[in-house]
Amino acid sequence: MRVEPFDTSRHMEFTRRATLVSGGVTLLFGGVGYRLYDLQVRRHDEFRAQADENQFNTRLIVPLRGDIYDRYGEVIANNTPDFRVLVIPERTDDIRETMKRLASIMPLTDRQIQDVLDKAKRQRSFLPIQVAGNLDWDTYAAVNFHSTDIRGVVSEIGASRAYAEDAGAAFVVGYMGAATAEDIRRAREKAQTEEEADKIELLYRQPGFKIGKAGLERTLDERLQGTPGSMRVQVNAHGRVIESYTDDAVPPKQGEPVGLTIDKELQAKTLEILADDYGEYPDEALGEHPLSASAVVMDIVTGDVIVMASTPSFDPNVFSRGIEAKLWRELNESPLKPLLNKPVAGTYPPGSTFKLLTAIAAQEKGISPQKKHFCNGTFRFGGRDFTCWEKRGHGWLDMKGSIKHSCDVYYWNLATELDIDDIAGVAKRYGLGQTYDLGIGAEADGIVPSRAWKRAYYRNDPPNQTWFPGETLSVAIGQGAVTASPLQLAVMSARLATHKNVRPRLVRAMGADLLTQPVFEDLPGNPMHLKAVQEGMNAVVNEWGTAARSSLQPDYLMAGKTGTSQIVGLRRDPVTGRRLKNEEIPWQFRDHALFVAFAPYDNPRYACSVVVEHGGSGSRAAGPRARDIMRAVLDKDPSNYDKHKFWTGQRPETMDVASLGGTR
Repeated sequence: MRVEPFDTSRHMEFTRRATLVSGGVTLLFGGVGYRLYDLQVRRHDEFRAQADENQFNTRLIVPLRGDIYDRYGEVIANNTPDFRVLVIPERTDDIRETMKRLASIMPLTDRQIQDVLDKAKRQRSFLPIQVAGNLDWDTYAAVNFHSTDIRGVVSEIGASRAYAEDAGAAFVVGYMGAATAEDIRRAREKAQTEEEADKIELLYRQPGFKIGKAGLERTLDERLQGTPGSMRVQVNAHGRVIESYTDDAVPPKQGEPVGLTIDKELQAKTLEILADDYGEYPDEALGEHPLSASAVVMDIVTGDVIVMASTPSFDPNVFSRGIEAKLWRELNESPLKPLLNKPVAGTYPPGSTFKLLTAIAAQEKGISPQKKHFCNGTFRFGGRDFTCWEKRGHGWLDMKGSIKHSCDVYYWNLATELDIDDIAGVAKRYGLGQTYDLGIGAEADGIVPSRAWKRAYYRNDPPNQTWFPGETLSVAIGQGAVTASPLQLAVMSARLATHKNVRPRLVRAMGADLLTQPVFEDLPGNPMHLKAVQEGMNAVVNEWGTAARSSLQPDYLMAGKTGTSQIVGLRRDPVTGRRLKNEEIPWQFRDHALFVAFAPYDNPRYACSVVVEHGGSGSRAAGPRARDIMRAVLDKDPSNYDKHKFWTGQRPETMDVASLGGTR
């Protein structure tokens, strides 16, 4: 037998391969071993901490929102139990089928179902989604009964915002709504750190959590929100809560209470008066006309806005519950504009109420209030005849008489001696053309015409920048370009009554602190110039002037001034040429009716303005309403306890309103 010689080359090749393989295996297991050592021994503490963080999370607890009270501690907005139904997508077998089964138990619209499905696609599956809130007990009980058979459905009792239905303060308080993506973005931008931003976003995404969308609810949102609490919870790898730990939980802190200057009872009374039928057009053949009106009442000593009413109004509770699309369209499309805060956002030509300011401007120009002008019913200027509202004329009138009878001719005569900038300066000094930052937003500036205003308005149209004397005639009687809000007119009345720089406010207490009562400085100008104006306003109401039917005698002396502002030129019958009465014109083209007042005349305490849109005559539509509003206000004044028509228990000055720091 032949023996092959030993192949040393093949042996060496095998040895090298074995060495390489064994070396590689050794390195591999060495690396794994080192990695295990690194993870489990050397970096044990680091990963132990991370594991603990993954295992335990902090869950936010939504705080109750701060309550809102009127000036006497009556609740205007608070929190009420909210029966809710939630669904957790992760726990459902099929979320569409779950929603279908829920719809067979409780009323759900297609829109509600689709909203839940959309949210389930956008957010993490373990986060709960609110299906419906503010359920009645029967519906809530029915869902509870069947929830054990429907996977992923959870019922809970939370809290929602509730507004007193008899407060009528929707435009002051505002309303709530769910946070939008834009709301969350803005809130995150305000945060100081990324951690704080994440916490805010988590709070905003809590089921049922809402933020202020309008009015003081929006302006004071951060203070009303309160401070969320926290609770440590154990979660699994997917972030789902397994167990909650209450031992170290931090309870939420309710938001600060807010005390308003508004008188809830007078607010409701004013809305009732504004909406009442005062028979402005008893012979009207056009059917029932719509009513849109507003009123503001101020305490001229403190600046407190006691009444800020607008009709028609809306129920802020429908926004808190979630307003239906149909109702939203109706509110937005109504010609009466129920969503417009007319006291601050509505602007109107002030009509003859503006004559009070023209009278002051004339005195500052050196024109004596005793100087008389003759009114025969017409005034000729620039080759054109202007007609006074009293076609027969008023005869000879001084300044007091011109206010009493609201004579147009008298003020057209004054306008020929005045510069528009003289009138504009007085108007701004007495409150027109400015806003007051009440915290409810949407305050309109109004327009106080002047040369500078016209240049700015017609900056791209040079030929129209020149101010013409005929324009001064219109402004002098409150027509033309001049406009003002009811709030501005109330401020004007307060300043005319006191010669003080009265400024309005709506909040008188935050938390347990009563805000410092403002002290108003004197206005520039000679206070003696107010004498003829105040006497004229007294004559308007109490000496058979244009508002004689609005007198409060013998109980009180109220001084006032009527105003009627034209929307379009006077119309005539196209066939006969007869000038149509205001009630014969379509509602939207009728004149606005205005009235401003202060009382008591000999010791002013309250100022008022009333505007009835397209109400026709200020003496017929606005004056009587202002009379009844001011009677209610004066009757309720603490100094008139014996005449009080409202208080049935303690005297106002002894009431316990500790949360507001006491009454004035």
